[in-house]
Amino acid sequence: MRAFCFLIAALVVVACSSGAAPVRETQIVDGLVITLETPDRPRINTAVDFVVLLHDQQGNAINDAYVYLDLDMPAMPMGVTRPVASPDGPGRYWARTAYTMEGLWEITVVVEWAANSYRATFQRDVLQ
Repeated sequence: MRAFCFLIAALVVVACSSGAAPVRETQIVDGLVITLETPDRPRINTAVDFVVLLHDQQGNAINDAYVYLDLDMPAMPMGVTRPVASPDGPGRYWARTAYTMEGLWEITVVVEWAANSYRATFQRDVLQ
């Protein structure tokens, strides 16, 4: 039993130190607070979850926006990947896609809300 408990504890430590901690960055665009959360150290050809959090400057969740992402690699333009984010709770939107090449990527969060369009661009290094 002690060996089993040790094995479980070791697996928990490995899982927690695997680099899966999210990277969270925020930009304020014309009064709209846009936060992008992605995994730290993403890898190519692996599903990646993107979480977008939207709030006004008073902290109120924005629940009725249309949100999509433009993913592009500036050093090697190959067309834009454009996943649409689905509502996933108060002020929270979720999308999944994969990076196709190693290197620096730009993720532009595009928000259409209240007859306006907002854009915030974030960068991520992708590993092989």
